[in-house]
Amino acid sequence: MNAASDDQKSPPSWAKVWRSEELFDGKRQILIEHDSAHYRLIITKTGKLILNK
Repeated sequence: MNAASDDQKSPPSWAKVWRSEELFDGKRQILIEHDSAHYRLIITKTGKLILNK
């Protein structure tokens, strides 16, 4: 199975789905706090997502 067909599947019923447009609200990066640490989620110029601690 390739990545293209994986994208076509519905998410599992237990998963909360967030659209990137909702999370980023027009910005190119957001901060996520987890266990008192901050993570930066960035949309690259090519539209990929990168998560950095």
